[in-house]
Amino acid sequence: MNNRVRLNWVLSHGNYTTTVELIHKKSRQRYRYSATQGYGSFGFLWRGNFAWTESDPGKAAFNGDYTWELTAKPTNGIGGDLRASGDFKLTRTPKVHDFNNNGSPDLLVRDNRGDLRRLDTMWNVWNSKVVPVDNPEYVSGGWQQYNQIEAVGNVAGTSAPDVVSRDASGVLWLHQGTGEEPKALANRLRIGPGWQVYTELTGGSDLDGDGRADLVATDKRGDLWFYKGTGSATEPFAPRRKTGFGWGVYNHLTATGNIAGAAAGDLIARDKDGVLWLYLGNGDGTFAQRIKVGGGWKGYTDIVAIGDANKDGRPDLYATHGPNRTAYFYAGMGNWRTPFANRWSTGLLVGNPYGIVFDRVS
Repeated sequence: MNNRVRLNWVLSHGNYTTTVELIHKKSRQRYRYSATQGYGSFGFLWRGNFAWTESDPGKAAFNGDYTWELTAKPTNGIGGDLRASGDFKLTRTPKVHDFNNNGSPDLLVRDNRGDLRRLDTMWNVWNSKVVPVDNPEYVSGGWQQYNQIEAVGNVAGTSAPDVVSRDASGVLWLHQGTGEEPKALANRLRIGPGWQVYTELTGGSDLDGDGRADLVATDKRGDLWFYKGTGSATEPFAPRRKTGFGWGVYNHLTATGNIAGAAAGDLIARDKDGVLWLYLGNGDGTFAQRIKVGGGWKGYTDIVAIGDANKDGRPDLYATHGPNRTAYFYAGMGNWRTPFANRWSTGLLVGNPYGIVFDRVS
């Protein structure tokens, strides 16, 4: 749990002060651990982060190639310093909201100037909260032209998550993820016209069990349409298939991933009275009968399937409330009867701490 791994070294004698640095080869960012030992073995639990002290939550460490460097200094003054090094690789499975390849989910936010920014998050194990790592990082400009922006997971065949956007004329665009800082998204590719018929779009869940993220949309008549992800950047979605009707009662859809332990990815829908409903995925792009989650969701301006933010292996929700953007975190429970734990307040994008005014969170 919490992405921890135990790292150990054995030395020939005790009574030494040891420092170990774990260095990401590409970025040169690092984690450092120091301790005084009175015996020959040395080790610690690494939380998969970059930090200078164990008590610092730091920032989630990138996937990729690493070097470890160990320095041991004898405390009795006998003999010289010991130095050793080696290599290892950090690998995690791709995540729907991990745009910089560090295993921790990001939020994409559009500011009031039309710039898209990426906010990296971190699970702080010391106070059990999802916290922001730094200021929202600039991705690119010109996003004011889009009336829908959705993080949809890997639909284009790479390991990085992608984004789709719809412009005012109804054309849908693909923005492929790069998995890199600072340019998290590549230049857009045109998917096609005609998407103005939809009132809601959401994606990111694997709804048919083929390992690729899919997209669903509701049209103005209330019909639900399933777009199978293909893994192709030129044609990321297969032709649509109708899978439901009567969805016009909802004003917000969120594809959550498998939050309830059923066959495939699930969907939550908020009706116009503020009641939240859970639709368990059947594994073929369709959904079981809805299950009531609860009321009181009407005041939320954004409900985002952030991914596994608290490192317990289950997808979670992030939600903002009202014009002042108070924000809450809902931990996924893996149970269809109680899909989410009680909400916790979180500091992500709260109180405009960065001097930036946001008009959308994805």
